[in-house]
Amino acid sequence: MTAGRVQATAAHFPRTEVKLDGEIAVGGLRDAAVIRRDELGVPHIEASSEHDAWFGQGFAAAQDRLWQMEYDRRRAVGRWAAVVGEEALAADVLARRLQLRAAAEADVAAMSPPTRGMFQAYAAGVNAFLATQPLPPEYALAGVTPERWEPWHSVVTFKIRHVLMGPWQLKLAHAALLARIGPERYARVESQQPLGSNAVLPPGGAIAELFQHAAADIEAASKSLGFLADAQGGSNSWAVHGSRTVSGRPVLCNDSHRQLEAPNVYWQVHVRCPDFDVIGATFPGLPAFPHFGHNGRVAWCITHAMADNQDLYIEQFDRERPERYRTPNGWAVAERSAETIDVADGRPANVELWRTPHGPIVHGDPRRGHALALRYTATEAPCRGFEVLRPMLGARTVPELFETQRQWVDPVNNLLAADTAGNIGYVTRGRIPLRSSPAGRRFPVPGWTGEHRWTGDLGEEQRPRAINPPAGFIVTANQQILERDEPYISHDFATPARAERIVERLQGSERMTPEAIVAVQGDTMSLPARWWATALQRFGPYAGEAERARTMLAAWDGDLRPESGPALLYACFRRALVTEAFGPILGEATLAWALLAALPSTARILDSWLYNVARDVGQGGVTAPDGRSWEDTLPVVLALACRTAVDEGGADPEAWRWDRVHATRARHTLADRLPQFDDVLNPPRAALGGNGETVQQAGHSSTSFDVDLVSVYRQAADLADLSHARWIVPGGASGVPGSAHYSDQLERWRLHQLAPMHYEAAEVRTAALHSLRLAPSP
Repeated sequence: MTAGRVQATAAHFPRTEVKLDGEIAVGGLRDAAVIRRDELGVPHIEASSEHDAWFGQGFAAAQDRLWQMEYDRRRAVGRWAAVVGEEALAADVLARRLQLRAAAEADVAAMSPPTRGMFQAYAAGVNAFLATQPLPPEYALAGVTPERWEPWHSVVTFKIRHVLMGPWQLKLAHAALLARIGPERYARVESQQPLGSNAVLPPGGAIAELFQHAAADIEAASKSLGFLADAQGGSNSWAVHGSRTVSGRPVLCNDSHRQLEAPNVYWQVHVRCPDFDVIGATFPGLPAFPHFGHNGRVAWCITHAMADNQDLYIEQFDRERPERYRTPNGWAVAERSAETIDVADGRPANVELWRTPHGPIVHGDPRRGHALALRYTATEAPCRGFEVLRPMLGARTVPELFETQRQWVDPVNNLLAADTAGNIGYVTRGRIPLRSSPAGRRFPVPGWTGEHRWTGDLGEEQRPRAINPPAGFIVTANQQILERDEPYISHDFATPARAERIVERLQGSERMTPEAIVAVQGDTMSLPARWWATALQRFGPYAGEAERARTMLAAWDGDLRPESGPALLYACFRRALVTEAFGPILGEATLAWALLAALPSTARILDSWLYNVARDVGQGGVTAPDGRSWEDTLPVVLALACRTAVDEGGADPEAWRWDRVHATRARHTLADRLPQFDDVLNPPRAALGGNGETVQQAGHSSTSFDVDLVSVYRQAADLADLSHARWIVPGGASGVPGSAHYSDQLERWRLHQLAPMHYEAAEVRTAALHSLRLAPSP
């Protein structure tokens, strides 16, 4: 691809219309296939063979999301700067260092013939679109031409979505924080003493400097590479057994949490052929339904298991001969190569790629003596995880579905499922490495000692699993999976606030209706907010602004409804808590660094600290983390919160509303490059309640109340009537700016209204507003 300077004006936004009706002759198709589209523009693909089904899915994906696929494959291999220029160079350098292309090509080479055939058929469908249909307007705006789609592109776009979700960045954030403040102060805010910190992280030493440079790498790359929400991402899911429902059949619900993008990360699609009939959501660019869907008998969904499947190794290099790195047996030679990154409107940049047996060097310069290598289950060897995609589509029961997942590698998921036979079930799927030492569970570890090896994988018999548990329901919200520490899955899970609230809504003796079970998706009650409201009743009274804030919060129920004034005050209170409770420990400079969250995982660390403080206070705690009493600390926190709320909402507390400052702000990948097209490229804003602690995910940063982390796909399946399952996304089926289906689901999503999936063949035909026949070229 080549890039050119954008010279369009707002009055001349290029519009393209793909063909949605009639017939198109395409090469690579074996028999005719039909793409019907319903009132939301969702494609329903019907084919007479599996090959043609995947071909049709690829064609439809290109119709709806080709530019999004372009963005994903470019950022995955470090070629985004060729489109947007210098601003993406740091992201491209880091992407090149990850060496995902080589890993993706190795995965395709290791595929079984049927699995490779699926990816090839999908790619053929994408390429048939390129050969017959007009391109999305972004190509003209950016001055680039698409290359043909190849099977490894599907794999690499999947990998870039998940390498960013692993614990690698969190370990680096912990290490950078520890290097800044030292072990003693670190232990005052973290729940336990950092293991091995004195030996591994000498404060002020060369290793600490390496961590600061590595943090700067991610800070520079985060905007273009999409780290922000992936570093904080989570999800909710719950399955309720028929013994607790009015119908006597299970109900399965989920909502996946990720960064709000334009277009939305997930794409709704339905694929039918004689071998399977599946509807759900997937990533544009990837065949099948690895995360969400149903096949008429089994419904499934996933949440992030937060598993520890990435380690950072500190490699020691010879400054005199930097190609050499230290091992337990002396010096060895690292793999090294060089690549050139094209930069739009700028000079090309060169990048060196290094690799040791621990993995690619992702941070640091070997010539300076130390660098960080990333070992990752999805890239250290050919990944066979895609072998599960085809067999899972034919599963008839929950146990059958789980049996198909044995080869899944990454990401490690909480897989939740329910079937029409009445089963609900849970399994942790994915590869979890076993280690010879626990030192790497939170921090980077030395690579030259041989003490921190991977010794195997968690066995199938050790994998957490449950079928029809006695409680009658299963809840996953990225919380700790097992009550015990072993078998080891992860050191850092999400705070349990969302999981605890879902359980609170589901437990009880009454049988629940499907409507009541699904309604939990819209819950905006924050348990930490409720704990603080109760605690503030026993503190004070204070004077002035502090008492004004204390009185309002103490009388509040903790529900962050959109119209709530106390919810706005609570958001300001949380922000003030970070400054006043943790500032004395972190110091002014480190506090400012953490609040900026340029290294995105610091936001997750702060959220964890805030949760722990709220739980402690809710249980009667009277001492702040820095040792002062809350009685002395709270007046300052409350007064600061009150002043901030006035700045945000005005002088009259009766007029405060959370949703006036708390709204989505999705940005198209070219929006910064083309601000004159903001109204076309960027979807409307949606004002929301909730926050990062609530079931209805609406997370925001520590410096802005703009919503940047949301539910990007909601699904609800009543197994008493699975053919009428429902879904919604915060955008639309189409990723083409200006399309009628670019953001037509946003308002329904904001109001927690789900749309019908249209599954049965007769219903699909009745609901179809468009019908396109793909015919084989003669």
